[in-house]
Amino acid sequence: MSFELMIHLTIDTLVTFLMLYIILKHRKEAEKFYSQSRSEWEERQKYEKTLEQRLDNHHVLSKSNKTCFIGVGGGGCNIIQDMAEIDNRHKFIHLNSDSQALQLKTSKHKLLLGFDKKAGLGCGGKAQCGKDLVNDDVKTKLLALTKDEKIVYVVATLGGGVGSGATPEIVEYLKTLNKEIVVFAIMPFTFEGKMKASVAVNSISKIRSSIENVVIIKNDDLILNCNPTSGNREIFKMTSNIIYKRIADGI
Repeated sequence: MSFELMIHLTIDTLVTFLMLYIILKHRKEAEKFYSQSRSEWEERQKYEKTLEQRLDNHHVLSKSNKTCFIGVGGGGCNIIQDMAEIDNRHKFIHLNSDSQALQLKTSKHKLLLGFDKKAGLGCGGKAQCGKDLVNDDVKTKLLALTKDEKIVYVVATLGGGVGSGATPEIVEYLKTLNKEIVVFAIMPFTFEGKMKASVAVNSISKIRSSIENVVIIKNDDLILNCNPTSGNREIFKMTSNIIYKRIADGI
């Protein structure tokens, strides 16, 4: 056998082994991807089944009273959006000053706050801005949206502008309408800083001056139970699951 032939055979062998390696590697990656996708699908099915059971329980408890959920600000709207995608038994109302974020929500009940002041933009984390947006026009529209509901669940992430500023004003107004109100207040992460934590605590204090039923959910606790690769969507799912569980368990 000539030296050149040996070289060609060696190269052909190496190429063959390289191709086999690539095929096996992609096969393992594909199997891993399929396994993860299957696992995520099963988790979603399990989540929806559990949620349906809790909805059934809540429906039995509240069938004599009409119920609605109000999401205030970006975070609150995102959470009830996740709930609305599964729950078709209740009314969901999105309140935000960010017109673009509001347009992405699938609910037919949307209330844009303070377009005359913010031109459809957010509050930039300023709670006073959120408070000022709840004017008489907003209250009139809120009255129309909730006129048939006796029980109102308000969901807001605190520490920012609209959620922290508008929620106390909205709760105070709903109280004058003799609604039974429960607020689910989501606290900011510790790493977001003391300023946001202070804004959130101040907002809760104002809410509690109007009602007693305030359920505090800490983002720090949620993240401990999440997969390290989890994103905001998973956090919203966990939050909505907690909310329905608390409702089904009688708060």
